[in-house]
Amino acid sequence: MGIGVWEMTVGAMRDVEIDEVFVVLAGDATVEFTSPTLPPITLTPGAVVRLAAGMQTVWTVRETLRKVYLV
Repeated sequence: MGIGVWEMTVGAMRDVEIDEVFVVLAGDATVEFTSPTLPPITLTPGAVVRLAAGMQTVWTVRETLRKVYLV
């Protein structure tokens, strides 16, 4: 188990997720799910999200995103 702070500047990236729970501290972004097909989620301060291992995502950051995560 680990905890940390992660930050991404404005832009987009694809990722394959690990099991993780996080809380958004700052920023504005959208996470789209390419597999499994799920509705996109908007990330703003205070959002709490759980991602499952193997999810394929596209992160689009409009304002530098900072989150604290637990894996």
